[in-house]
Amino acid sequence: MALRARTTLLLAALAGAAAALLLPGAVEAHVLLSLDDFGAVGDGIANDTHALVDAWKAACATGGHTYLNVPVGKSYQIWPVTLAGPCRDEINLLISGNIIAPESPEEWSDGDQGRWLHFRGVGDLSLSGGGIVDGRGQQWWAGTCEDENCTSHRQHEVAPMALHFEDCRDVSVKGITVQNAQRQHLAFTRCHGVEASYLRVTSPEHSPATVGVLVAGSTDVHIKHDLFSVGGDCVSIVGDSSDIKLKAISCGPGLGISIGGLSQNQSDHRIHKIKTDTMFIANTKNGLSIYEVIAPFPFIKDVM
Repeated sequence: MALRARTTLLLAALAGAAAALLLPGAVEAHVLLSLDDFGAVGDGIANDTHALVDAWKAACATGGHTYLNVPVGKSYQIWPVTLAGPCRDEINLLISGNIIAPESPEEWSDGDQGRWLHFRGVGDLSLSGGGIVDGRGQQWWAGTCEDENCTSHRQHEVAPMALHFEDCRDVSVKGITVQNAQRQHLAFTRCHGVEASYLRVTSPEHSPATVGVLVAGSTDVHIKHDLFSVGGDCVSIVGDSSDIKLKAISCGPGLGISIGGLSQNQSDHRIHKIKTDTMFIANTKNGLSIYEVIAPFPFIKDVM
C-alpha cells in the first residue's frame, strides 16, 4: 500500500508538471514542483527522505527548467541519500525552508557513512532559496578523537560530508546557509564549472575539522562573497584541481585557507591557477597555507 501511495503521488506530481507555466515571452516551460506534493511532512520529526527521492525523480525526468521547492517555514528531516543524474534538463533546488539531518550517528548505516546529501553525475544544477541546510553534527563531534589513546567507539568512523557534489558539472550553490556539518559543509569532487556564492557557512569553533568548502580534483571553481566561521579550514583545495578563484571571502574563526596537503597514498597532486582577491582572514590558526605534498610528480603553481 505504501508503494502504491508513493506511485500515485509521483504520477499526480508529474501530471501537474505537464501543466507547466509558460512565462510571457518564454520559449520553454518552467515547471514548479514542491516537496509537499510528494507526501513530505516538514515537521522536523518525520523522515521525509522518500518524498525527496520521489520529487527528485520527477524533477529529473521532466523536460524544461524544473524548480523543486523546499517550502519556507518547515523543516524536513532527510536521512543519507544520493540524488543522481543525468537529468533531462536543468534542475533548480529552491531551499526556502530547512533541511536537517538525523541527530544521532546511529541513524547512519555502514554504507551511508561519509555522505549525507550526495549529488552524483548531475549537470546544470542550482541550489538557492535563502534557506538552511543543517547537518546537526554535534553528536559526531562528541565522538571525535584527537589523540592516539582515544577509546571512543566511533574513533575510526568517517563523518559524513553534508553537501557532496561528485562528478557534476555547471553547479551553482547560492544564497543559502549551511551549518553544523558533520565534517565538510560543502565538497566538490571531480566537478567542473562550479559557483559557490553568497553563502553563510558556520559551525562552532570547537567543532573538529569542520571544513567550509572542500575542492578535490575539480576545475573552473568560483568561491566568492561567502562568510565562513568553522572549526577547520574555511576552504581546502586538494587533488588535481585548477582554475580556482576565491574572491571576497570572510574566513574566521577556523584554521584558515589551505592549498595542498594530500595524503601520501595519492598519485596526482597537480594544483595550479589559483587566484585570490579581497580575502578577509581573521582569528584563524594558519591564515593562508600552502602545503608540501609527497607524491611522484607533485606541483603547486600559479597561486596569485
